[in-house]
Amino acid sequence: MASNKIYHYFVEGECEEKLINTYKTSPYYYFQSGKVEVFNFINKEISKQRIIALNKNTIVILVYDIDIENMKTFEGNIKKLDQAGFKVYHIQSIKRFEDEIVYSTNLKNINKMFNTESYDEFKHRFINQSDIDKKLERVGFDKDKIWSRSNTNKPFKKYFKIEAINLIRKK
Repeated sequence: MASNKIYHYFVEGECEEKLINTYKTSPYYYFQSGKVEVFNFINKEISKQRIIALNKNTIVILVYDIDIENMKTFEGNIKKLDQAGFKVYHIQSIKRFEDEIVYSTNLKNINKMFNTESYDEFKHRFINQSDIDKKLERVGFDKDKIWSRSNTNKPFKKYFKIEAINLIRKK
């Protein structure tokens, strides 16, 4: 029986977008298929129009870093989605995306992946790498490790649920 669920990812940045888009399609089909939209849910208020544009059967998946402290906009956005009746799942990088890549690979330092000197340079190279799956494979990427750690850091701890990780991984 076909599912009528629609998945919509709101991701913090282009690196997360690239990773999910790579692994939600053939030959991997590792992440749930769905629309991936770059939108910094933590710092930018979601508009009523953006919420109205979502299908009522949409499951919203938020992918974000926890390296911030101001929760006002973030919690306001979650409240708006809840009031509109959407099921919301949280996928959190502990602490930021680059740390998740290091944890999920044989790398000890994120800049070793592309021989870069800064986070910004790494991000640029990651986003523009045409075969990011092959590049990640060469540094021992383990898809089961990405975004797999339990967040114990306040204030984001209350949003962590293992079911979110299982959902995006089709488990």
